[in-house]
Formats: sequence, C-alpha cells, structure tokens
Amino acid sequence: MRDMPSDGPVSAPIAAMCGGDRSAAEVLRAFALARKARGVRVGGIVAAAVADLPAGAQSDARSILLDVSTGEVIPIRQELGPGSQSCNLDTGALARACAAVERAIAGGVDLVVLNKFGGQEVARRGMMSAFHAAAAAGLPIACVVSPKAADAWRVFAAELAVWVPPDLAALEAWWDDVAALRRTAA
Repeated sequence: MRDMPSDGPVSAPIAAMCGGDRSAAEVLRAFALARKARGVRVGGIVAAAVADLPAGAQSDARSILLDVSTGEVIPIRQELGPGSQSCNLDTGALARACAAVERAIAGGVDLVVLNKFGGQEVARRGMMSAFHAAAAAGLPIACVVSPKAADAWRVFAAELAVWVPPDLAALEAWWDDVAALRRTAA
C-alpha cells in the first residue's frame, strides 16, 4: 500500500483515508452524496450526519449509518440501560448494513463506499464481506480505516489500495483517475 502521489494518475482501485475522528467520515459522506448527485451509481454505507436523521430523532448521529443507495438510516448501537459497561454495538444491525451493501453491489453500482475498516473487520466480521464482495466485483472502493486497524488494513488491501488524505479534493482526484481508467478499459 502506498501514499497517493502528488502528481500523475492514481490507478489503485481502493482509496483509504485513515481517520480516528469524524473528519474522514464526513469527507466520505460528502464524497458519496456528491457522486450520487452527479449520477454515479453509489452503493455503500457512510456515517450519518444529523441532517440524515428523521425529524425529531433523539439519537446521536455518530452511532447511525446511512445507506447511500436507499437513504435508509441504520442505528448500530443498542440501548443497554443505565450503568451498563458492555459494548453496545448492535452486530445484528451491522450485519443488516453489510447485507444492504452486498445487495447494492449485486444490483449494479459504479462505486462502493464503506464507512470503516476497524476492529470488527480485523476480526473478519462487520463490513468484511462487503469489502470482499466489492473487490470480487472489481469495483472501486472508498473507505475510512481506523488508526488502530491500519496494520491489518495494509495486509488486507496490499497493493490494491492507496492512502488518500481525509480531504474531499483528494478523494475526488482519486475518483476522477479511477473512473477515467474504467472508461478506457470498457
């Protein structure tokens, strides 16, 4: 895996942004929605923003995913009650989100966005089968990688991925290069 070159085209089919805060997730969301607005068939899951939530929703957007294809919001945290010290990740909801991505891929998309490669994916759970489905279909993937999972990501993605700074212009430059290569190959 390499850094995105400062000049010249990028041919890696996977763009990864390393991010532990919300900035990389926000860039991925903005990128996905902008591509969709421009007619690109985008499938995948991004971290939701407050604007994505239904009116009157009481939940924290940080614990909700947005299905880019359908606009469905998917809460991934379960309420365990006051004083609970257990992990509140709803793995069933995460599995449903992953299945939604796989359906979008099977239905035909041009680009896949995946909100995170993190601890669940390191353990071969979470969105891992969606990563595999997108790669097997030969689709470009844009994603956020948790800093704690960066070493596992390097092993998983190897030379198929390039690190992109968490910057919308950089991600758009990657997409422009990859989309041009795909048009040429078609």
